Amino acid sequence: MTSWKSLVPRPEEQAESLRLEELGFTPEEIARLRELRDMYPYIEYMDSRKQWHRLRFVKWLYSRGAIPR
Repeated sequence: MTSWKSLVPRPEEQAESLRLEELGFTPEEIARLRELRDMYPYIEYMDSRKQWHRLRFVKWLYSRGAIPR
């Protein structure tokens, strides 16, 4: 069961959404970016800087539709 608190965006998420909207992202694109981010919740556990850069590249590809869902 989902609590109501999980449905209310945190202040930092609201600020992030506003910033992305100002950059020209649509609400649908922002939702897709959040889904992708949530797929990798433990970024602090990445083994190396090289892996971090690869992950950022994959996110970039995904956000442009180069990697299908």
